[in-house]
Amino acid sequence: VCRRWYEAFFFPRVWYTFELSDTLLTKRKFNYCAGWQKLLDHIRVTIFLTKKGMHIQTLIFPPMTNLFNLYEFLNVSLYMHNNCPGTLDNVHTLRFWFACHQSERSEEVVFGTGGQILAMFKKVMGIFSSLRTLELRDLLLEGCEGLQLLDEVCSTCCETLRTLVVINITKLGHTLIHPGAFVNLETLYISPQNIGDDLLELLAESKVRNMYIVQNKYTEHGRSLSYKAWKRCRAGNPRLRVHLCSEGNTKTEIIWQRRAPVKSMVYDNPYARVTTSVILTIIDLYKQDLEVFAYKQLPRFYMPRAFHDRIDSSLILLVRQCPYIHTLVIREKVSTATVLLVAYSAKNLHYFYIRRNAIILKADWPLNPDWTPAFYTWLCKSARSYDTMEHEVSQILGYKWQALTDKQFKMINVDLGKAHYMYT
Repeated sequence: VCRRWYEAFFFPRVWYTFELSDTLLTKRKFNYCAGWQKLLDHIRVTIFLTKKGMHIQTLIFPPMTNLFNLYEFLNVSLYMHNNCPGTLDNVHTLRFWFACHQSERSEEVVFGTGGQILAMFKKVMGIFSSLRTLELRDLLLEGCEGLQLLDEVCSTCCETLRTLVVINITKLGHTLIHPGAFVNLETLYISPQNIGDDLLELLAESKVRNMYIVQNKYTEHGRSLSYKAWKRCRAGNPRLRVHLCSEGNTKTEIIWQRRAPVKSMVYDNPYARVTTSVILTIIDLYKQDLEVFAYKQLPRFYMPRAFHDRIDSSLILLVRQCPYIHTLVIREKVSTATVLLVAYSAKNLHYFYIRRNAIILKADWPLNPDWTPAFYTWLCKSARSYDTMEHEVSQILGYKWQALTDKQFKMINVDLGKAHYMYT
């Protein structure tokens, strides 16, 4: 290669992030039972960690199908750290996803980690003394193994950890106490089966500002905590912000947490639908706290066109009953008149995202006794074209607003961690 590529290869910043894959640092070897296989080359791994290990700051283990290579890399990393000073000393971010989903004869098989891989990974986590971000996803452990998973991390990173992601650590419902032991923890991602009254009691005295309760297709046996536990947690930590999230392809509804300070509800899921029952539950539980209501990804279900079968009236009820909503993401079919009414009724709305392909060019709202004739005339006139609708919404929101294409809609990024109001 040219000299610039040669110099770039040895530039330390190139190696700040390292992601291990199934075929990286491997060699081909013939097996009489399985044929040719790619196995981890210990010499390559040793040379790589010796020369580049001191530059790595973010270490990522994506879902891997070859668990033997994963175990061997962890084993070599532990050996090199103990015998070669400086190797992996600068790692501050560790991300680990376990490949719990496998395909076997066209049937879905879901299993969790454990055994020697888990024991080796616990040792590797214990060598990083300056971790600031730790992410563990879909381990699906048994109760005893899950409760002891973060013992080494607590002893070495009790004061340094800032962000902890523990999603589906256990299969069944077991309360994790370790998140409350990190004294400087600010952001916590956790599944509903791993929260409990004891954890909320610890979070009430912690510095945690954002707590994301995340569900996906592997989440089972999630539980809703008592309103008294959330009430005590809210009183002890008034700046705590809870976010209920549904991701992946799960078709189960979000588990409601009564009296929790829920600031946002995000469905990052193509199968989740906005229904009247969901809207009424949100209004009943979180109308004084909710700030963000979002349905992301393109829908994969049938959406009716008739006014009485759509969600138009439910959305208007939501923005009127939840006065602190400042971000609204809608992907289902609504009329142009509904878009105007949402922008007009939501007094604190600032970020308004909606798909242009889902907007029906129609003024199908009947006359409301509370509306003046002038207002109803303005509504019907402004709903006749997309350009007029966008112009009127821009006038209401105070900036140039446009409906999004499907490509733009898929790129939406909502910032949930930042407080929009001063009192939060």
